[in-house]
Amino acid sequence: MTKKTKKQESNVAVAEEQSEPETAKEQSDQQLETTLAPSQPKETGLTAASPVDDIFGGSGYQIPIDAPLPQIKILRETPQFETPEGETVKSITGHIIYWHHANQYYKEKFGEGEEGPPTCASPDGIKPDCSGEDMIRQCETCRECARNKYGSAEEGRGKACQNTIRLYVLVEGSVIPCVIKASPASLSNKESLMRWLTNAPNIVSKATGEKTTKYQLAKVKFTLHKKEFADSGYSASVLDLETISVLDPDKEDEMKKIIKLGRLYHVFMNEYLGRITKDVSSEPLQTDESASPEEAPSDECPI
Repeated sequence: MTKKTKKQESNVAVAEEQSEPETAKEQSDQQLETTLAPSQPKETGLTAASPVDDIFGGSGYQIPIDAPLPQIKILRETPQFETPEGETVKSITGHIIYWHHANQYYKEKFGEGEEGPPTCASPDGIKPDCSGEDMIRQCETCRECARNKYGSAEEGRGKACQNTIRLYVLVEGSVIPCVIKASPASLSNKESLMRWLTNAPNIVSKATGEKTTKYQLAKVKFTLHKKEFADSGYSASVLDLETISVLDPDKEDEMKKIIKLGRLYHVFMNEYLGRITKDVSSEPLQTDESASPEEAPSDECPI
């Protein structure tokens, strides 16, 4: 065994003394980075790809962009929903991923000639987008449009333009959202839908201790009630919304669900949001969705 000289031992001691401050500094930097780094949710079955997911390229799912999303229809004559599979149900439970206003004006009434796309349409209820074939802009803004005024309908006191709210809902047990089109009969300030949309941020904020106001965390039960309009004899199925629960980001099992909803939200915004204009501008007039604004009294439909 080779014996170190005093000079070699001295050099080793100096090197060790010089390395200690650097090691301490690295440790301090690592601790600082850990402290400042944003907390990340633990990897779970919803965030980590399963062996099957790995085979098919990772976790996640696609939303078709060349076709409208599945629709849950509101039946006019009976307070029931019709699912994309054709089943009729009295209630639906799920999370609203996104919602928006939409306006559509059809020059031809239902049953008069070919049921084609609207003459004028707006995907946000604010400004018309008439990029579709044979579409004719009725006004620069929906608010100023004469066909969006009460009394403009050919019959009754309603509007010639059909106002709706589109709700994109992730129904319990599903992985892709469905769209629910709320007709003018559901848009009164007195009805549940408008009250819920207005108050949803407060509901979520209170339930989560003011941690967030995102309405996507609220689990909602959708039901319908039938409403009769005495002056016209018109009846409609009107939406009722009830908050069942709100996901708590402080609970690990509920945070998993929030992660899933967040992932779906981003897929929707990135891949589908851009085609909403096409959906609104290409839909034929339908009468099975409580969609007759022509006969709705002016004090019942605020939009």
